[in-house]
Amino acid sequence: MLATGLALFTLAVLPAGTEPPLFQGVDKLKHVGAFGVLAFLARLSWPRQPYWGLALGLTGFGVMIELVQGLSGWGRTASVADVIADLVGLALGFAAYEVFRNWRRP
Repeated sequence: MLATGLALFTLAVLPAGTEPPLFQGVDKLKHVGAFGVLAFLARLSWPRQPYWGLALGLTGFGVMIELVQGLSGWGRTASVADVIADLVGLALGFAAYEVFRNWRRP
């Protein structure tokens, strides 16, 4: 989970225009997918932590990414809409974890 978070942070702060053409124009979907995966892995890694604690930490991570993007001067901008997309991803990732957890039960 931590390695995934580091990789996502690195990709998020790369200078604008460095992504392959396949991934251009789907910014909000990338946020939803990335934070969905992070939420799923966080819950898998720390199953005894309350959802609100994991959500708070991952939301802070998303806000930090936006602040770094806004201050970087590399053609990136901070966006509240990106944080909202992150929150949607968190909800979907936690829901996917619950489906996975209940599916695994005998």
